[in-house]
Amino acid sequence: RRELWISALCWCTMFTAFMVALTMTGVARVLVTMSVAPLLTALLSRLVTGHRLPARTWVAIVVAGAGMAWMFAGQLGDSVSTREWLGSFVALGVPIAAAVHWTIAQRSQAHGEPLDLVPSVLIGALISCALTLALAWPFQATGRDMAWLGFLGLAQLAIPCVLAVLCARVLPAAEVSLLGLLEVVFGIALVWLIAGEAPHAEVLAGGSLVIGALVVNELLGWYQQRQDPGSIGLA
Repeated sequence: RRELWISALCWCTMFTAFMVALTMTGVARVLVTMSVAPLLTALLSRLVTGHRLPARTWVAIVVAGAGMAWMFAGQLGDSVSTREWLGSFVALGVPIAAAVHWTIAQRSQAHGEPLDLVPSVLIGALISCALTLALAWPFQATGRDMAWLGFLGLAQLAIPCVLAVLCARVLPAAEVSLLGLLEVVFGIALVWLIAGEAPHAEVLAGGSLVIGALVVNELLGWYQQRQDPGSIGLA
């Protein structure tokens, strides 16, 4: 179906833009660019599906966005090269493609035509591999490198992406994208633990805002569904 291929192209864009952007600029700059995904998803979903977002989700998006801005305020103020800014522009392809994908998933649910978009993850990955094959030249990865790449491909891409597609069947597009902001927080934490890049105070404060927004939004949604079971899938 057409939606399946559009979704596959979205995954291809997300995979490719993310990896290419990381070769051009820092992890923090790529992540902060990706953090606009919830807002783009909410706006596109509202325009395409007419899905009215509950106030709690809009508030959570605003608070999480403020947390992201606070988190990277110091880093964004640093002078950067043209290549780094171009990397941020490339990274912008990730939230744009994500917004399109989650909106497609939400639209199919709204019209009572649930689509199995899980295969689109694999198709998108294969297209991305074909497009970036030349960038892998001269193929100097060692056996150890390939083992790590295989592990990351499974644990960091395949499994999370498939789970995200499954979640999109029962959660509004904006909420799925909002939950994806956790990748930013965990990304900072892992860089801190593994690479020794200690986050600034504003990073910790901003991360707390993001986590708080996510938790409060989901708890309010859970409470509302218990009070009004008929609202499931509408709020």
